[in-house]
Amino acid sequence: MKVLIAAKNEGWDAMVSDRFGRAPGFSVYDSDTQKLTWHSNADNLQAEHGVGIQAAQIAASHKAEVVITGGNFGPKASEVLQKTGARLIDYAGNITVKESIEKYIG
Repeated sequence: MKVLIAAKNEGWDAMVSDRFGRAPGFSVYDSDTQKLTWHSNADNLQAEHGVGIQAAQIAASHKAEVVITGGNFGPKASEVLQKTGARLIDYAGNITVKESIEKYIG
């Protein structure tokens, strides 16, 4: 299973971002390999609009089955993500990437 987490920076101890489309980046956890990879979202940070949809497309490109954010996804990002069949977890709280995986994935 692949899990994409909106994160403030890279690594297991990074805090989950309360923003999805404008998160600094995304941690992608692969439960099969137990590896965590980082994907910058720098291109979206200064965009005027459409960042939620672009972030959702990033999640889809990684074939994320679960997507976690500390805030909400926004209506357009939610719509795109729901079409992929991903399980959406919003308002995850002020927790680390590792804690979010332990809490929501097990």
